[in-house]
Amino acid sequence: MHDGALPPRRDFPFPEASRHHMREWPLVWHPERGHYTRTCPHGVGHPDPDDVVHLQSVGGVSGVHPCDGCCLAPLRD
Repeated sequence: MHDGALPPRRDFPFPEASRHHMREWPLVWHPERGHYTRTCPHGVGHPDPDDVVHLQSVGGVSGVHPCDGCCLAPLRD
């Protein structure tokens, strides 16, 4: 029976990361939640920006995470 959860994904759904500031951080797949995070230098997992866009396009995503502020894009000159 389908419970409304997104199907499990094993491959990153896009060929390469966009130019977001977290693209060099390690990428981690969370099969229990069905999404990817990026681990910042402080060891905190932040939702991968490209995965968030992908998940929004197929029916929703929660960006709730234990945040230390590293996922906020730095201001540009």
